[in-house]
Amino acid sequence: MEDLTEIIDKGRIIARANHILTPELAAKIGAAHGTFLKKKGHKVIVAARDYFNNSRMLKRAYLSGMMSTGINILNLHYAPVPLLQFCIRRFGADGGVYLSSGHVYEGDTGIRFYDTSGIEFQVTHLQAINQIFKHNKIKRVDPLLIGTLSDITQTFDVYKGAIPQFVNQKSISESGLKVVVDCSYGPTGDITPEILNSMNVGVIALNTYYRALDDRLFPDLDSIRDTSAIVKAADADLGVIFDSDGSRLLVFDETGTLVDFEDLIMLLISNDEYIIKNKENPIIITTCCSRIIDEYAENFGYKINRVVNLPGEISSKIRQERGIFGAADTFKFYFPIYGPFPDGTFTLLKLLEVLSKREEPLSSLVRNYPKTIKVYRSINVSKTTLYDFRQIIKEKLKSDNLHILDTLIGIKIVFEEGKEESGFKASWVMIQPSVQRNSLIISSETPDPEKSEILIQKIEEVLKPKKKTSPTKNPKK
Repeated sequence: MEDLTEIIDKGRIIARANHILTPELAAKIGAAHGTFLKKKGHKVIVAARDYFNNSRMLKRAYLSGMMSTGINILNLHYAPVPLLQFCIRRFGADGGVYLSSGHVYEGDTGIRFYDTSGIEFQVTHLQAINQIFKHNKIKRVDPLLIGTLSDITQTFDVYKGAIPQFVNQKSISESGLKVVVDCSYGPTGDITPEILNSMNVGVIALNTYYRALDDRLFPDLDSIRDTSAIVKAADADLGVIFDSDGSRLLVFDETGTLVDFEDLIMLLISNDEYIIKNKENPIIITTCCSRIIDEYAENFGYKINRVVNLPGEISSKIRQERGIFGAADTFKFYFPIYGPFPDGTFTLLKLLEVLSKREEPLSSLVRNYPKTIKVYRSINVSKTTLYDFRQIIKEKLKSDNLHILDTLIGIKIVFEEGKEESGFKASWVMIQPSVQRNSLIISSETPDPEKSEILIQKIEEVLKPKKKTSPTKNPKK
């Protein structure tokens, strides 16, 4: 491969491991990344991965390429993304790299790049690395100057001790809350249950260990349904499912009902004391978030600024405009009081803080939030379509070149990004499976409800199975 453009997907490198993204290619990309850093006078990065062997193999090759350019590596081995970002800031590193398996499409491995603040690279930085790669301008060093590879000891313990300092530990500890936590076989399982235990929170922890990569990508519908049922059966106050990299989460109330993304934003901005006290600072959300958020936030005196949902955009905007809170409609939440990047564990602690202070069930707190803008439809589908709708959508809409977002439980298809001149009135369709029955819930928001109906109809047509045609019989002679 002479050009990375075909495997750069909205600010990240994503390709099928060992088919396209081979160890040889990973080593060359690592060398191009190292050359990019050296040009800026940088020398040290933090590196981490998820549990899976494809990430492990490619990370070793990638770091070999980086070391060949004289970059020193602080190696976390396996870790959630938020821990990598935490370590970049704590140890004053010049950046970071994270390799992980894809959530939506089996066999994909992604490479993410981070700057000195732990913020993910924006597209322009990745294009600069590609220019070095494409024109073979890699600068290798003499043998005596090859970079070093060092382990960072006790980082898990430092992180576990640091993150609770940003919430009201006393309130959470005295509340007697119980939580179901599904870690999706990711490194979060080594961290989050211990943090919750240290704060006297009852924990039922699921899928906390290593699982060999197979054709199931977690979280999947079965694990989501299991978590929902366990929350209700265990009489827990809250349930969460983390992405395998630990940066985002799905949330269930005490009845096992999935809480909408918009409801979580409204809950946090109307109850978090630090956010409320700093209303003069803007809230940063993505252009295709529901406009109901703007209407609700304005009632509380907040200013909403929007950016396109691409890597690094929210984090950079938070820093530029001193944002007080951020959220992406892929279930990522940003608390600048802690860091300008999403952390699923910290989001969970913030939700527990709200519950401990309000002393009300989560379902009661979110019940009366406005939900009037979207157009909804539920369609019954076969079990195959229920489990494979992401792949069906990807294949059938490939030629449309649409922005398709992974919402952890489903996907959001952005037909038109919201723009400032149009009042950020985006057009999108979201598809997610029902937690209770074999159906898909399709919702849409556009400037015109009739257009929403048209887009939903289009998705229904895409999801319909092909009609089998009977073979033509030869006419009798």
